[in-house]
Amino acid sequence: MKAASMLLLSLSFTWKVLAPYSGTLAVVGTVLYVLSFSLGAGPVPALLLPEIFASRIRAKAVALSLGTHWISNFVIGLYFLSVVNKFGISSVYLGFAGVCALAVLYIAGNVVETKGRSLEEIELALNPTT
Repeated sequence: MKAASMLLLSLSFTWKVLAPYSGTLAVVGTVLYVLSFSLGAGPVPALLLPEIFASRIRAKAVALSLGTHWISNFVIGLYFLSVVNKFGISSVYLGFAGVCALAVLYIAGNVVETKGRSLEEIELALNPTT
């Protein structure tokens, strides 16, 4: 849904046929993005990370991962307007849509289901050689 809302934002700024509706589409796309992020990917780092790291390194690994997550958020926020001015808003949103689509593919192929499993079972599923 995030990728679709980013694509909607990108199209609302580039397709001339959508020009009369670009303001409305931009608001709808932004609201859909915020809603889908809040209900989907937003809380995932804080919820999933403690489950995928081994007990012996969990605290340090989660701290490092969430620190990297927030530093990335800060850098994106810091340079967003500069990138928009250089490449255009449509290209930036199209890039965000591409990143969202790649994230879905990566997660579908690499993230294990943790519902109803103990931490030991999850650790075994992530590292079956031990």
